[in-house]
Amino acid sequence: MRDVIYVMHSRFFMKKLKNPFLLTGYFGKEYFCNREQELDTLLEHFNNDRNIVLYSWRRMGKTALIKCFVAELEQKNIAETVYVDLLGTRSMNAAIKQITEAVYEKFGKTKSGFSAAFQHLLKSIGANLSFNPQSGMPEFSLSLKQSEKANRSLNALGDFLQKRKKQIIVVLDEFQQIGRYSKENGEAFFRTWMQEYPGIRFIYSGSHRQMMISMFADKNRPFYRSAQLMQLNPISFSSYKPFITQHFERNGKQIDADVIDAIYEWSREQTYCIQLLCNKLFAKHDKIKVEHLQPICTEVINQESPILSNYSNLLTDMQWKVLLAVAKEEPLKNPQSKNFIEQYHLGASSSVSTALKKLIEKELVIQEESSYYIHDVLMTRWLQNF
Repeated sequence: MRDVIYVMHSRFFMKKLKNPFLLTGYFGKEYFCNREQELDTLLEHFNNDRNIVLYSWRRMGKTALIKCFVAELEQKNIAETVYVDLLGTRSMNAAIKQITEAVYEKFGKTKSGFSAAFQHLLKSIGANLSFNPQSGMPEFSLSLKQSEKANRSLNALGDFLQKRKKQIIVVLDEFQQIGRYSKENGEAFFRTWMQEYPGIRFIYSGSHRQMMISMFADKNRPFYRSAQLMQLNPISFSSYKPFITQHFERNGKQIDADVIDAIYEWSREQTYCIQLLCNKLFAKHDKIKVEHLQPICTEVINQESPILSNYSNLLTDMQWKVLLAVAKEEPLKNPQSKNFIEQYHLGASSSVSTALKKLIEKELVIQEESSYYIHDVLMTRWLQNF
């Protein structure tokens, strides 16, 4: 059955992928590297009615892990899942609209249009559904000018989901975004929603680790100790190496062991970068040697260059200089040291400290214990060429 795989949230099957190293989405465990321990932990929390906080830096595979987990539950007919991406939201109005769209995608469609229960839900929350005349895609309009309306809308959504026969899991991805809603206490709204519907399981996923930890560990905030914290660490090299080797071999290709070593090191254990390099090597060569890797790395960096070059216009001169210096050091151990400041001509230590603080706030630089890194590995490798 290797030429057919199950696709999550669908009722159809798809032919085997042409390239086994996925860059987006989840297409079955055959293309998913390990995470067995994490899947077991998620299942143990689910079986014991616990809500979950899953956090890590971006591009570590949080979304793929969640989709793998809920796909297994859905295949066993244990649960139904509503997946909501909150990254682009800036208000409760936008968040509720995203949830409504996710509920529509999951439960609103029927062969003849959309269900009567969903029509009633739209009426309850004051939403209107129309269809884009060009794309044919649904478009929701929603206006919530008072906090009471936001509460009523969330409750209507909760009532709709709770009436489902199976266990409902609501995944709220990039959940840290709710802390940025101006003039609205998004945390209080969602905490109240969670309390009102104890029969619904919630997975809160976020890629800003400190914000997520603070949201659920600070006793002065609404979500204090309301869910189980779960940090997602990099996939171990001992797991990734056989995964990569097997996928090349299954497709009649070969990859030298030292190439995999170099990929893992260059990618700094970041799942997306590992997948990207393997994807491109798989597409270009049948017998991959170490000399094939550098041209691929250069190609990847060049492709990212038009996007990354825009950052120089978005940062102050000092922030840009400090960002470049952090990339060159990788890792940066002591940003206040005289040697570091003089080597990169950064001027006053107070200016370096201020610039570094801003870069961390912008999520361009991260701090791991006592070391500083640029979070985006591709940005790091691009800056290292300056």
